[in-house]
Amino acid sequence: MRKLTALLAIIFTLLLGFAAWFYFGGTLRAQVYIQSAAASEYPEAYGAIRSLLASNSAPQRFDGSPLHEDAAGYTLVNVTITLTNRGLFAAEWLDIRAGAVPGDIAVYALTGEGSDIAPRDSGQVNLKLITTASPAAERPITIQYYVHGMKREITVI
Repeated sequence: MRKLTALLAIIFTLLLGFAAWFYFGGTLRAQVYIQSAAASEYPEAYGAIRSLLASNSAPQRFDGSPLHEDAAGYTLVNVTITLTNRGLFAAEWLDIRAGAVPGDIAVYALTGEGSDIAPRDSGQVNLKLITTASPAAERPITIQYYVHGMKREITVI
């Protein structure tokens, strides 16, 4: 009976170890880099953003009011997030959502959504937003991904 109990204890310990290895082996780490510029410095880009928002083609819209003809007062914010997968399983199908602060108008460009990050590799996601708020404002950005069909989530600020 003692041998059976010892065998079951070993199997249970191995099972717990495998579950922990699976859970922590698919966790992404994030590093955020933010750049900003006045929209008035890029009149062509501002015109393209106005057209994009007028056609309701932006990936995320926070404020429904149209942009003014004049670019003064608007800031373009470029957020690049480098995601590192130190685990042994791929992070699949990234879904990115930005939280807004008062003054944020829209995310007008988004790259990296729907992509995968292989094990022991890294990847980047990027979003560009237009705002009247401070570019240094803390905006929560939530990235959801899947590891073997199990949904995971990371929030960066």
